[in-house]
Amino acid sequence: MSPSSRRKWIWAGLLLLPAIWLIGDAIYALNIRMRADDPDVPHASTEPFTLNPDGSPAVLLIHGFADGPSVFAKLAPPLAKAGFAVRAMHLDGSGVEPEKMEGTSLTRWRKNVDSEIAALRITTPDRPLWLVGHSMGATLAFDAALRSENQIAGLALLAPLIRPSDERSPLLSSRQWFELLGDSLLFTEIVESRLPPDLHDPEARATYQTDKFIHRDVYTALFDTIDAVQPRAAEWHGPLMMIVSPSDQVVDSTASTAFFFEATNASPARLSEHHAGGHVLPLDKGHESIARQLIRFIRKNT
Repeated sequence: MSPSSRRKWIWAGLLLLPAIWLIGDAIYALNIRMRADDPDVPHASTEPFTLNPDGSPAVLLIHGFADGPSVFAKLAPPLAKAGFAVRAMHLDGSGVEPEKMEGTSLTRWRKNVDSEIAALRITTPDRPLWLVGHSMGATLAFDAALRSENQIAGLALLAPLIRPSDERSPLLSSRQWFELLGDSLLFTEIVESRLPPDLHDPEARATYQTDKFIHRDVYTALFDTIDAVQPRAAEWHGPLMMIVSPSDQVVDSTASTAFFFEATNASPARLSEHHAGGHVLPLDKGHESIARQLIRFIRKNT
């Protein structure tokens, strides 16, 4: 083959690559949609619940990414037994079919949280209100507490998602992978989560409810939430309790979370390491200890 013919074949191959990529993208997107429509595909819980509604102070529980109110199934009862009014809320874009996740945004999540706060204030407007968030829910809790009209008495953040962990992300960071694929995928709007639940308790891991197929809009909203909170740590001056797991495989608990905690102006402030569980602290081993810590901190600082 002559050099000119070889160059022609090379150029032809290069021109075909985008077409091959688009065809592969379309086939993958179709496959993902078909699998996501399977009625046996697991979903996060969607039903909010309230315990001891007349108690005081009020505690609003905010779940995390691809999660639901049931993540607080073990943590909520002892808080209610301690005399607190407990409300576990639901965020838009979780526990539903991927098509219904489209349009999920930080703006919608803020409205979800603010609406729950307003509802808790209707009957007893002067009752102190605490926000307890897990993972991305902790980030949203911090975000809501910075809005002065919400009048939040204190914060408790469990494994807060200030920065995702990259331990299970090959070559690039999780954010870089999302941005790269977001720019190069035209047809794929739904992503399959292949990461196993980060729980040390085998029984809790087997029954844990979370979304398996997630619309890209939810990921975009997640990173928007992180970007909105990361630079504002110093703006919080109220009580703050943060509990992290050193073995967390979902969030970066040793670097960004500790840095974020130190950057706040919280008073009083308490940072606690929980070694018994993984990322899903409200359900994992040692959740009883976490409940006791929360009860003591909230009672002392309300």
